[in-house]
Amino acid sequence: MARTKQTARKATGGSAPRVNLQVLQKKKAKAKAASNKPSLKIPANVNSFCVMCRDGGDMWVCDKKGCNRVVCHKCLIVSEEYMYKVKKADVKFICPYFGFYSKGEPVLSTPPIIPGGFQHAMTSQVAPLPTALVHLHLEGLHQDIGHPQLPFNLATPESMEAYEKEASHLANTLCAYSRVVLFLTTHSDEDRGDLFTGYLHKKPVASKPFQVLQLLLSPLSKVADGADIVFYVCGSVVTNPQSFDGVKEVAQQFTPRSMLLFDAQNLQLAFTVPCLQSVLDNTIIQGFPISSAAKVALNNCGRFGGGKVSVD
Repeated sequence: MARTKQTARKATGGSAPRVNLQVLQKKKAKAKAASNKPSLKIPANVNSFCVMCRDGGDMWVCDKKGCNRVVCHKCLIVSEEYMYKVKKADVKFICPYFGFYSKGEPVLSTPPIIPGGFQHAMTSQVAPLPTALVHLHLEGLHQDIGHPQLPFNLATPESMEAYEKEASHLANTLCAYSRVVLFLTTHSDEDRGDLFTGYLHKKPVASKPFQVLQLLLSPLSKVADGADIVFYVCGSVVTNPQSFDGVKEVAQQFTPRSMLLFDAQNLQLAFTVPCLQSVLDNTIIQGFPISSAAKVALNNCGRFGGGKVSVD
């Protein structure tokens, strides 16, 4: 007979009894308001890498108002005999057409040499802002994805307190980063859309998304404000209206820059990789708005069942 084997199901869904996390919480003062920190908008002159080859070196800086891009001298070559002309005080360099102008007129009689090509869209940037990637995951669902790990088990007051202590310590170390991306991996109840919170007597329990996310993000409130949050969770959290309302309520409370969720019933994490790579590259590296970047990525990566984007 043909050989067969059984493997673990590639999904983050299932069923679990619901527990009320508010009952488990100890009475304590509300989390301190997130400290005021600079806006995550890309500041002027932030680009340190060439928009064409994504490398560093000597750069031509665009003088167009509102443009932060630069082009290296290797990707745009000006011959030595004309270098003195383009370095005059009244000469402006304008991209993406890569012209040198003085009072609106071209300075060079022939266009500069451009030996290379764009590595991405001509309207993009290359923004080297320091970025932290953090993986919050249900205890036991560890996946070595190369990011700092923050496991959680919120089923008991003791395990809840341990998570809050660890998360608060991590938040203090992340305040130096201009951008933070939080990845959340857990199971979800297929019927109610509840998120798995941990284990009680070695059995999984689940709670309403609002309760779970509030507990997970409260110790991280300093960095959750303005962060991007990616959910590695099956689609019942999105397709169940009450669950999704809870997610949106948390977004209003902690004000992340964006939340990305998938509505696939059985989320295949492997299929999300191209989508997430596209979104993160276009937003963190190239500086595009999360709303447009996510729509493009979802349109091009439909194998895992589509998606829904909630942007604050």
